[in-house]
Amino acid sequence: MAEAVEPASGTARNGDIALPWVLTRNPGGLPLLLVNGLSSPLVAYEQGFVAEFVSRGFEVVRFDNRDAGRATATQGGYKLIDMATDAVAVLDDVGWKQAHVFGMSMGGMIVQQLGISFADRLLSITSLMSTTGNPKFGRSSDQARDALMTPSPTDREGWLEARVASEKVWASPAVWTPESSRSKGEMLFDYGVQPESVVNQYTAIMSSGQREDELRNVTIPTLVLHGTEDTLIHLSGGKRTAEVMANATYVELEGMGHDLPAVYWPMIADHVTGFVSG
Repeated sequence: MAEAVEPASGTARNGDIALPWVLTRNPGGLPLLLVNGLSSPLVAYEQGFVAEFVSRGFEVVRFDNRDAGRATATQGGYKLIDMATDAVAVLDDVGWKQAHVFGMSMGGMIVQQLGISFADRLLSITSLMSTTGNPKFGRSSDQARDALMTPSPTDREGWLEARVASEKVWASPAVWTPESSRSKGEMLFDYGVQPESVVNQYTAIMSSGQREDELRNVTIPTLVLHGTEDTLIHLSGGKRTAEVMANATYVELEGMGHDLPAVYWPMIADHVTGFVSG
């Protein structure tokens, strides 16, 4: 396997939407597109997480979803299908005809939509801590729902305090600390966040409805991962995703909540690598 070299970056465009991306090169590696969750900029997939995939033979692209990070802030009025076309625009800009795609939470919903609408562009799907949109599955706990629906302040200190308080509700309980949450939050905020635009992404999720009928026709190899301690999207959401998709494998991550702590990075990369290799 070739050693990783300096990353490349660029900005894809989908109409008026600008989508910054970063490619961690690994010449000859398998193309892997990472799709972020609600309100998360591309750096939410930390460099150490990316490095786990690069060391296993992948070349990795991360990008900012519309209304997150340094991407275009919109007036809303879009759905998950529009965010899926954003992801395709990134593939086009990077020059990849096909790729393995990985999405967590809302990103899992987006990669599911990619499987429905752009199957010819995908080599495999990994859906982490996500759901099909069927409201009977993956329901939040009352506390997690209340935390999610509480608007975030826009000033740095207020935003960081709110992040720590809300993440505590749904994070992996055995490994989460307020110090680690604040440290990652500082990195996210300093890169760029759009707390006032989160409502647009949330509305896109809710207005898109459930995808189960369409997902039953998706035959792309799919890996569904879900943490056993997820209070924001209950693991029943992951189980249901695997049930309705014809070519899906379901794996539970013991003790993991609705976050991405470093202790799980090698495990997740191993599951994806083994699945793709198999």
